Amino acid sequence: MFGQGHPVLQWTLFSCGLMALPLHAFLIHNPVAGHPARHAALGRAIAALRAAGWEVEVRETARRNHARELAAEAARAGYHPILVAGGDGSIGQAAHGIIAAGATDVALGIIPLGSGNVFARDVGLPHPDHSFGDATLAAVRIILAGEAVPLDVGLVNGTAFMCWVGCGLDAAVTLRVENKLHSKRRAPVITYLTEFLRTFPRHRAAQTTLWLDEQERLEGRYTLTVVSNIGLYARYVWVTPQAQLNDGFFDLVAVAEEHPLRFFLLALKLLIYPRTSDPRLIRRRLRCLEVTTDPPQMYHLDGDPTERTPFTVSLLPRRLPVYLDRRRSGHRLI
Repeated sequence: MFGQGHPVLQWTLFSCGLMALPLHAFLIHNPVAGHPARHAALGRAIAALRAAGWEVEVRETARRNHARELAAEAARAGYHPILVAGGDGSIGQAAHGIIAAGATDVALGIIPLGSGNVFARDVGLPHPDHSFGDATLAAVRIILAGEAVPLDVGLVNGTAFMCWVGCGLDAAVTLRVENKLHSKRRAPVITYLTEFLRTFPRHRAAQTTLWLDEQERLEGRYTLTVVSNIGLYARYVWVTPQAQLNDGFFDLVAVAEEHPLRFFLLALKLLIYPRTSDPRLIRRRLRCLEVTTDPPQMYHLDGDPTERTPFTVSLLPRRLPVYLDRRRSGHRLI
């Protein structure tokens, strides 16, 4: 049965004069996300939404973190739902804007157009690696189906993220990649691999203190520290394969291996056997975390380099409704 919030029913009621307005969506488009060819399909996606009776306001991002501002403005203005056409960073920024505005009933719809589309891969959303137009329209069909599932959202020093916060080697690589936007858009895998190989030999692990759930204290020289809300990391690596998006927990992985060759072999082992057990891999489930490093280290949110340590991670359980296809995302939900 359709609830009254279902878009098809809302439009039907509007057509019959039983509702005052159709859905009025706000679409945030990041024009520099992913390969340029992917964006040609967005016009057809917008046309499909309008053909279904939706009013769609479209705004493009024009600067760094602009998606946060646009989503907050849209939520305060009463738009529902808010859609984002972009990559993982754009999704996290849109989530932040909705939460910062204090909106509790605004759903987020995702049209993946990014370089990695890691969130989309993890939850089974169509992503445009093989068929640009078909994937974009398939994502719109999921939004039109109207099943919004409340998902956990993370906060780092008050800023929201949907996928992960990473500190150490991966953040250093991410910063280098962001300075090569043209290469990232056209050849993301090669760009990330190249910058990893350039960064890896010179990176030095920092002395790190982790304070977990205000109960457990860990100290060591961690080359990489990741707090994840999803299972997939860096496009192809299942670092936390057991993670679920609405279970009220994060999954922590910290890598206590400094030697370049041994780190590389450990990473390869993790790539092949995601659930591998190794004393150099610190794994925990948690709800909050404090991270300090000496010296300060860069960290990233959902692939966007942000600030330097220290930072505090906290969780907002089932805070944001996101349109999903439960048949394909069920393995990520409780």
